[in-house]
Amino acid sequence: MSERNAADRSGEPPQPATGEDRRALWRKLEKLRMAMVATHDVAGEMTARPLTTQQVEDDGTAWFFVPLDGGVSEELARDARALVTYADVGDDFFVALRGRGEVVRNEAKARALWTPFAAGWFPGGPEDPNLGLLRVDVENGEYWDPVASKLVQFFAMAKAAVTRTPPQNIGEHRRFSN
Repeated sequence: MSERNAADRSGEPPQPATGEDRRALWRKLEKLRMAMVATHDVAGEMTARPLTTQQVEDDGTAWFFVPLDGGVSEELARDARALVTYADVGDDFFVALRGRGEVVRNEAKARALWTPFAAGWFPGGPEDPNLGLLRVDVENGEYWDPVASKLVQFFAMAKAAVTRTPPQNIGEHRRFSN
């Protein structure tokens, strides 16, 4: 069992995230870059794919490049619900964001967010006719962030295994709504 599962079973409810907490979260997510974005397919089943985060605005709007003729565009046109998750296993940092997604065409925004790495998928650059921008307006979310060093976490987990009680105070679990 990971310390995240143990923390959830400690009986302590998640704490609300402040505005400052959320701004710090958005900055951290832009640095993580890789997200799993889940949508609902034609049968209503959840399906997910990795996408590179291009930007997260201060209000929690997340931007990704996607093909206009791809599954994400079709799925969100039917059902706008989206789940965006991030994991930084090396730092024991995990995020789940729920919101509404929409694929838009906006060349000015595409130019502002463009990186040379995107050319592998969109060889026409920011003006590529198949380049869409996935905008996810985050409605709510939660995250788990360690507050203890790796060594302290290790000893807390070892103690938990010996005493058969969940470890305490090794991480923060916070929730928020936008």
